[in-house]
Amino acid sequence: MKKEAKTFATLQPALAALHNRRFAEAERILRRLVRQGPERADVLHCLGIALLGQREHAQALGFIERSLRLAPGDTQAENNRATALAALGRHEEALASLDTALAGKPNDAQLHYNRANALRHLLRDAEAVAAYDEALRLDPSLRQALQNKGIVLTRLGRPLEALATYDHLLSLYRNTPADDILAEARANRAWALDRLNRRDEALAACDDAIAGDPQHALAHFNAAPICLATGDYERGWREFEWRWQDATFKHHARNFGKPLWLGQENLAGRTILLHAEQGFGDTIQFCRYVPMVKATGARVILEAPGPLVALLKTLDGPDELHPHGARLPPFDLHTPLMSLPLAFGTTLQTIPATVPYLAADADRIEKWRAILGPPRGQKRVGLAWSGNAALQSDNVRSARLAELSPLFRDDIEYIAVQKDIRPHDLADTNRLGIRTFAAETTDFADAAALISLMDLVISVDSAPAHLAGALGRPVWVLLYFAAEWRWLMAREDSPWYPTARLFRQQIALDWGEVAARVGDALNAR
Repeated sequence: MKKEAKTFATLQPALAALHNRRFAEAERILRRLVRQGPERADVLHCLGIALLGQREHAQALGFIERSLRLAPGDTQAENNRATALAALGRHEEALASLDTALAGKPNDAQLHYNRANALRHLLRDAEAVAAYDEALRLDPSLRQALQNKGIVLTRLGRPLEALATYDHLLSLYRNTPADDILAEARANRAWALDRLNRRDEALAACDDAIAGDPQHALAHFNAAPICLATGDYERGWREFEWRWQDATFKHHARNFGKPLWLGQENLAGRTILLHAEQGFGDTIQFCRYVPMVKATGARVILEAPGPLVALLKTLDGPDELHPHGARLPPFDLHTPLMSLPLAFGTTLQTIPATVPYLAADADRIEKWRAILGPPRGQKRVGLAWSGNAALQSDNVRSARLAELSPLFRDDIEYIAVQKDIRPHDLADTNRLGIRTFAAETTDFADAAALISLMDLVISVDSAPAHLAGALGRPVWVLLYFAAEWRWLMAREDSPWYPTARLFRQQIALDWGEVAARVGDALNAR
């Protein structure tokens, strides 16, 4: 008993500091106790908590893991270990830690909530919904669980359920002063409305959230795609710049220590870095602005993902081209590629839509001509039915191959122009006779050469659609019911890609109906 009392007495000042969120003070006390030895699990764990409070996640993880070696099975330590791992982006390990903790405390609502968050980050969205529901069953007051459940439901293509979740949350706290959780719910309610194609209501929801907090980054950022989809480019590009303030996106921001150029300064005689920021398709779509920057008299350095570098060598404008991660030469200013429409004041009428602005390499075309051999049908059609599974929109923009069965005819030779084939599509790929060349496709320059040999490309909203459009090849784009902003609304053409024809779902997630219309169009063609 005396030993326990002495242990508590030595820890008490640190515990008081932790309770009052004086994390640096707690760290000083606890480090002194660690130096005095011997190692104690409680001291190490508390030191990990103090470091978590200061966002020193890697250090925190080390001390918490040392505590667990001394006291394995400590539920709270496992939970805090998961917190540190999640902050470091190690969500699989965080999930394992939470599962260990839940084995000891199966009715702990907070553990279920944290587990749901780990599943959400791993894009295991259906499981995440079930975990949020369990957390809410155990503790209905977990408002953030409702908010995050809405996010996951929207990603799953279940925006009506997401909207009901947000409305339930906001009704529960209608008489509560606004706080971060409620403001976020209002902003994400707009996203659910956007996914329902109720874009007037969606923009009104964003404006409501902005009225409550004019600096609410997520509300501004969520307003951007709504404005862009409806053709209000003037506001849309401005709102899109709020992405750098949004908590879920700002990790993409680059800290170069150089001014950001958004069109104000004269670039003549200066060197500017243009850098890709998001997906391959985004880079292909917006690299069209590089020649416009060059025309200002600037020296242009372009940085892009490695798989795009060989392709982008065919783009006019860059004085230097570097893969992402390479050492960059000196420059005066920088601009992310997706900020260039704002810099040039792009409207629907001034979109730089001259194609092609990229080209396939002649030697690679001959390589692919030899690989493909003589045509096996009257037409060769390149097909891309699924995109990058790691993107949060993938649940709604990608199709299963079996859903597109009305497309397939004996007189058409189908070539997969996507590199990765998902396990659930492998059998259908073979059954339908789709030719695949993942091993032979090393980068986007190969993809460009392959696409150049197609009579037509049919693609969901992913990089092959953009590549075909940038090459000036005929492309039919299969779009979700509430298509992404770049495809605007209720149009069958694209002002970004003159050779594109758009096929939109009439009913959300019904790819079969879209495929039937595309099949009819193939017959007519």
